[in-house]
Amino acid sequence: MIRIPKFFNILLYLFLFLFSWNSLVKASSLPDLVEQLTSSVVRIETTNISKQNLSITGDPFFDEFFRRQFGDDSQPRTSKGLGSGFIYSKNGYVVTNFHVIEKANDISVVLNNGNRYDANVVGTDSRTDLALLKISTNESLNVVKVGNSNKLRIGEDVIAIGNPLGFGATVTTGIISAKGRYIDGLGTYVDFLQTDAALNRGNSGGPLFNFKGEVVGVNTAIAANGQGIGFAIPISMAIDVIKDLQENGKVRRGWMGVVVQKITPEISDSLNLSSTNGALVSKVLNDGPAFKSDLRRGDIIKFINGIKIITYEDLPKEVSKLKPGTEISLVILRESKEINIQIILGDIPEPKGTQSLNSNMGAKKFGIIVTQIPDSQDKEKTKIIVSNVARSSDNTKFFLKGDIILEINRQLVTDIDSFNSAMKNIKSGQNSLFLIQRQNRDSEVTLYKSIKSN
Repeated sequence: MIRIPKFFNILLYLFLFLFSWNSLVKASSLPDLVEQLTSSVVRIETTNISKQNLSITGDPFFDEFFRRQFGDDSQPRTSKGLGSGFIYSKNGYVVTNFHVIEKANDISVVLNNGNRYDANVVGTDSRTDLALLKISTNESLNVVKVGNSNKLRIGEDVIAIGNPLGFGATVTTGIISAKGRYIDGLGTYVDFLQTDAALNRGNSGGPLFNFKGEVVGVNTAIAANGQGIGFAIPISMAIDVIKDLQENGKVRRGWMGVVVQKITPEISDSLNLSSTNGALVSKVLNDGPAFKSDLRRGDIIKFINGIKIITYEDLPKEVSKLKPGTEISLVILRESKEINIQIILGDIPEPKGTQSLNSNMGAKKFGIIVTQIPDSQDKEKTKIIVSNVARSSDNTKFFLKGDIILEINRQLVTDIDSFNSAMKNIKSGQNSLFLIQRQNRDSEVTLYKSIKSN
C-alpha cells in the first residue's frame, strides 16, 4: 500500500522537472532566437505631400469664387508615416502592409543596423492589405524563413517584432488566440490570425514568428476597443499574393460577377431552408461571368468545386484563390431543387477613373507634385503642370504652382511617363536643367532654371 503513493510522487516530480526544464530551455533560447530574427525586420518610413483644402466661407461655391478672384494660397502639407516590414529575399524584396505605404510619395527602408535605402513599390494588393517593396543594396541581407500558418495551433507561442510608435525594433511575445477571424472593413479575402502579442501603431507590416523562427503572419491590425487583441495575415495565404506581386506587380483573381449576402435565421425560415448554410445571390451583375450562365438572383450557392459554403464570406474567398479563365462548378438551391451550374471566371474589373494622372516622382527630389492635363492648344496632346509645391521644400523659390514643365535636362516632357522617366535618371545632389513656362500677371514667360535635387 505504501509503494503506490511513492510511485506517483516519483511521476509527479518527474513531470515537474520536465516541465521546468522545458520552460528553462525555452526561456534561455528565446534571446538567441530573437537576436537571429531582428536583423530580418525593417522599419518603413514614408513621406506624404497632400494639398490642404481649406474652406474660406464654408460654402464650396463661394470658396471657388474667392480662389478664382484672389488666388489659392493654400499650401500642401508634408506628413510622415511609420511602419514595419521584413526582408523576403536576398535581392532586396521587402514585405509590408498596403496601408503603410498607400499614400506615400517617398518610401525608405531602414535596416536593423541603421542603414537606409530608398524603396520602390513593386506591387500592391489592397484586398489583402499587402505590398511588396524593392531596395537596391550590395549589403548581405538576412532573409526570413517562411513557415506554414496552416499548421498553427491555438495556444501556440508566437513572437511579434516591429517598430511600434517609432521606438525602433521592439519584441513582444504571446500566443495564437484564434484562427479564421473575419474583420469588418478589412475585406473578405483573409482569414486573420488573432494573437495577444502586444501590437501598436507602427507594428503594421511586421512579421509574426513562431518559436522555430519562421514567419507565420504579417501583423496588420489591432482591436481599437480592446487590449491584447491583434490580427495578422496568415503567411500561407500571403505568400501566394507576394509571389504574384513579384512576378506581375499585381494579383489576378477570378471574378464571378455576383453580389451575395448572409442567410439569416429569418431568411432561412421564410425560404423553408433546413439551415443557414450557403450564400444567397442578391444580384447578378450585367455582362459578368455569372450573367452569361444560368445563375439567377435568389439562388443559394451551396458548393463550389465540391467545397461546402458555410457562410457567405466563404464564396469570395474560394473564388479569389482561382485565376481568371478557370471553370468552376457550382451546386445551387433553387425552389428546393439542387442544380449544377458551370461558370468561367473573369477578371475583377478595375474601377473607372482609377488611372492616376498625377506623379509624385518629384516629391522627394524637388518637393513637387505634377499633374497631366490636356493642352489647351491641341486637345490630342497633354502637358505637365506643377500642382503642388511642398512648403518645407527649398525649391519653393524655383517652382510655383501652375508652372508648366516643358523640358528636363533637354528632354521633352509631355506626359506623366516622360516626366517619371526624367525623374528616374536624376541622382541625389544633381543639378538639373528645367525649361518652365510660367503665367505672370500680364504675360507668359518661358525660362530655364538649374535646380539641385535633394
